[in-house]
Amino acid sequence: MSNPISRTAYYTLGGRAWDASRPKPVCGDSFAKVFMDAEAQKVWEEFKDQLMPNLSNASRHAIIDRQLRDALSVAPDAQVVIIGAGFDTRAYRIKGGRWVEVDEPAIINYKESKLPASEASNTLTRIPIEFAKELLTEKLSAFATQATTHIIVEGVLMYLSDEEREHLIKDIQKIFPNHIVYCDLMRQPFFERYGKAVHEKIVALGARFANLSEQPENLFLSNGYKMLSRTSVPLYAAQHGNVGIPPFIVRFFLKTLRDGYRTFRFQYSRRG
Repeated sequence: MSNPISRTAYYTLGGRAWDASRPKPVCGDSFAKVFMDAEAQKVWEEFKDQLMPNLSNASRHAIIDRQLRDALSVAPDAQVVIIGAGFDTRAYRIKGGRWVEVDEPAIINYKESKLPASEASNTLTRIPIEFAKELLTEKLSAFATQATTHIIVEGVLMYLSDEEREHLIKDIQKIFPNHIVYCDLMRQPFFERYGKAVHEKIVALGARFANLSEQPENLFLSNGYKMLSRTSVPLYAAQHGNVGIPPFIVRFFLKTLRDGYRTFRFQYSRRG
């Protein structure tokens, strides 16, 4: 794929396929293997020795899975929009929801050839977009609603500049005046201590993390969002996987690891 960030989607895909093949998977995305072609396998070969990052990626996905299942059990007709969807397969695995996936044309076309939207267990619409050339607001205008929309921005924000993040948030707020964002945020100290080895491999793919900070959640809090939850990805990985570190060590003695990479849920309501 020509877009370097899209190529990183092969890395997270490989991690979920690997996780699903384990005796006790953390996430259990059994559809991931459908997309593991030669190019995906080649990318995965560069990352497969990174145990903690790989389990963290599966854990990040599993945390958001669990939260979406809870939300859709209450509101099964709710709209779910995945921005930078990559090889996400939640529309096939989670009960309920009207799903919209947005990503680069190369990913959307490849996904459709391997796992058509018509085969999803829920309503699924895939929308191709060239992020550098096309407007998200135009692509998603047909899905604008006052009802609460669940928006997933997973494995995306760390690659964007501050300006791009602000622009993305403003676009989301314009289209969906009432929504909940599910995302992952990384702190600079975590990256400095634990993230550099895997980041070198990501740079080799042509992408890189941008403008990490000590309090990345302020991006949302300063734009009118309310924090609903935050969950430690490394702690979840230690509790549900086998990372070689007891969970109590992560919880009580490794604060930079515990708090440095987390999933968040933020709620925005123009009414409120």
